[in-house]
Amino acid sequence: MKRLALLSLILPVFLLLPSGHLSAKFSIYLEKQISVDTTKITAITISSDGRFMAFGSENGKINVWDIKAGRKLHELSFHEDKVTSLTFDTQNEYLVSGSMDEYVVVWDLYSGELRKKIDNFDVYHLEISPDNRTLVVCGEENYLTLYEFPLLIPKGDLKGGHETEILYAAFNLNGDQVVSVGKDNQMVFWDPQQLKQIRKNAISPNTINGSGIEVRSARPSSDRYMIGVGYQEVKLAKGGKNMIFKYNVAFYEWETGKEIEILENNNKDIDFLSITPDKNYILTDNSTLREKKLSFWNLQNGLIEQNYSIDGDISATDISINGNCFAAAYTQADGMKSVVNLFSLSGIDGYARFDYRKQVKQKQKSGFGSAIKITSQKDPVIKVGQKKKLAIMYFDHLGVPEEVSKTTTYLLESKLGNSPQIKLIERNQIQKVLNELKYQMAGLTTSDAVTVGKQLNAEYIMLGSINKLGNLLIITTKLVNVETAQIEGTREVQCANATIESVADMILALAPTIVTF
Repeated sequence: MKRLALLSLILPVFLLLPSGHLSAKFSIYLEKQISVDTTKITAITISSDGRFMAFGSENGKINVWDIKAGRKLHELSFHEDKVTSLTFDTQNEYLVSGSMDEYVVVWDLYSGELRKKIDNFDVYHLEISPDNRTLVVCGEENYLTLYEFPLLIPKGDLKGGHETEILYAAFNLNGDQVVSVGKDNQMVFWDPQQLKQIRKNAISPNTINGSGIEVRSARPSSDRYMIGVGYQEVKLAKGGKNMIFKYNVAFYEWETGKEIEILENNNKDIDFLSITPDKNYILTDNSTLREKKLSFWNLQNGLIEQNYSIDGDISATDISINGNCFAAAYTQADGMKSVVNLFSLSGIDGYARFDYRKQVKQKQKSGFGSAIKITSQKDPVIKVGQKKKLAIMYFDHLGVPEEVSKTTTYLLESKLGNSPQIKLIERNQIQKVLNELKYQMAGLTTSDAVTVGKQLNAEYIMLGSINKLGNLLIITTKLVNVETAQIEGTREVQCANATIESVADMILALAPTIVTF
């Protein structure tokens, strides 16, 4: 209730913060081109640490590469039809492949030996749980199959949620929930332990009245906050002679299944998509008849930020979870060979599950969610040791009302007060000293802060500010050591597309950089 009361003060302000372009840019560099004797590469994956890459072909062959060493490790042969899905376990011990020949195969990553295989059904997608104990497989049937991994011992089926083929399935971060997306335009959430359905959500992101929807692909973000669904929207035009086609991506919140936003107007069917680990961009094949290209769409404003031309028909992509590289496969113009382009990325943040910046879930009624980022050092200024006496001044403000700066101060004060390393000086004591010195609560210089600190018998004084620049909200703090009269540390957090909850979430990210909890 306390948090809601504080947030109510800033509601009128942050509903007016505009969406816009992210200030940070990224760059792409082509590191390597790998030529393959196949007409089409049909699946590609990069290991969670970005070290290994595997890609499968229409002829059933699988190539495994060591990205770090820049060399091929294995060419794996077993499948008799096209490889549709590949995934590494998190320990880089195994590679799992699925194919239209109805087989699921577990390979030893280092020796290249086939460890286990099982006859299933035509496989469209497979994924290993985060604890590497369970494999989920989906495909031409209207149910999902679970296997004990890596032994491929059947654990049961997830049935009753879909009426037709299932295109995609994924685990949440804890491995206690599975989501599946089917050609029946349904998104189903499952309990894999109890083998039962939790809930079902219809996929109906219509942007044209009376249009039909055909789901083509799906992919969750690395933190499982959202799921992107690529789909085709079609309607008979007025007069009944022509058809209207649109190619969009709809985003859904994993926790609730609610639609977040729709990214519109890709040039072609979205048969595969990749979301950058920082959730700032989505990568699609946005080719036209004249130009083959990959597009990086900015998820804060729905616009294309970068295009990259490709020398053929694009067939598969993947982005590493650490944000360092991505791969794109395409068929050469003569149709006889395929190529994998391996790119390095800079300016894309990787996803680390236990990074404190990722403990906060950004939610809002619409839009893609705010992008919170620490832009200073992350180590706490005040570390473990004797408890320090701290006085926090009201934050300065630029581009936001005074009430917002006070709310920001209260939120940070409340959070820091939970640290065993801090003893906060009461605000009425601070106000009394300021009145005696004829100072204002905000706008103090470093020398003013030292004077106030000595009167309060404080060891540290915190000065801060909250500023809005375009769509970017910035909170900055300075910790002044009263004894040395020096700024001991400056910490900063930024947020693009701030909403009503963004300030509280920014404080949660900022506080651990100030003091140890």
